[in-house]
Amino acid sequence: MLLLVGLVLCLTSAHALSSFPQKFQVGNLDEDMVVKCNTSEEQVTWTLNGEAEPMAELVTEGRTLTILGLDLPATGNYSCWAGSVLLDTTYVLVRSTSPPGKEGMNISCQADSYRGSLRCSWRAPSFTVFRARLMRSNGSFSDWVHVAGRRGRFNASLIDPSFCPFAEELHPLQLHLEGLSDNSFINLTVHFFIRDIVQPDPPQELTVRRRGDQLHLSWAPPASWPLPRSYFALLYRLQYELPNGTQVNKDLEGTEEMSLQEDARRVRISCRDPYASPTWSPWSAWQEVEVAQQRGPAVH
Repeated sequence: MLLLVGLVLCLTSAHALSSFPQKFQVGNLDEDMVVKCNTSEEQVTWTLNGEAEPMAELVTEGRTLTILGLDLPATGNYSCWAGSVLLDTTYVLVRSTSPPGKEGMNISCQADSYRGSLRCSWRAPSFTVFRARLMRSNGSFSDWVHVAGRRGRFNASLIDPSFCPFAEELHPLQLHLEGLSDNSFINLTVHFFIRDIVQPDPPQELTVRRRGDQLHLSWAPPASWPLPRSYFALLYRLQYELPNGTQVNKDLEGTEEMSLQEDARRVRISCRDPYASPTWSPWSAWQEVEVAQQRGPAVH
């Protein structure tokens, strides 16, 4: 019973992490870990989560503290002191022995164009904070983006500063994630090509004009889609609804206008990259078609 009470006290005394500590170390479960105090002082005292006598197997020698057989009760905030003066702080975590796999975390990324920016999301209910960055095979990487979760769901907006939209994509981009709970640490890397995750925004400026018995339609690429249009082509899918409720699709490439012979009551449009990702953009809003005026009988 005393052992159980001690374990509960140690676990509840740990500080809940809402951001990455300025300095932290990760160790393996049941292995020794050495923590060093960054100071010129020869002798220091240590606390764990503010407790002067932590319930953990510790050996101190000068500026060095050794945790014998790291376990969950031994994780937390280790601080070294010279009297009442705080010298240094290190947050100690255990490397997760059974981290959720990429499939279990449901990691997905999406880009709206070839501009080097993308959005990623994942699930990890047992972790409280993540940080993410993009990495290239040549060793270059972006700055860390810190991500706080909500109900175990994490979303990050990332920018690859070395991305070139005109260069051939020979090597996949890497998404590197590091996550913390109050006492555990995970890290993993996901590889993908930008061309495989591109989903354009909906086309814009869809207009419908009636010209006699025909409908003339025109539109523009999404504002986020890169230029020039001759290089970054788009395949369009026009959908229109007939008066009887039937919906008809037409795929169009190399044009941003067309004429319809059929009588439609509303139209909308989508697009995708014709050479890479097969993912269509969301539909634009329905555009209602002006009802054709009926000619009355001739008067004699």
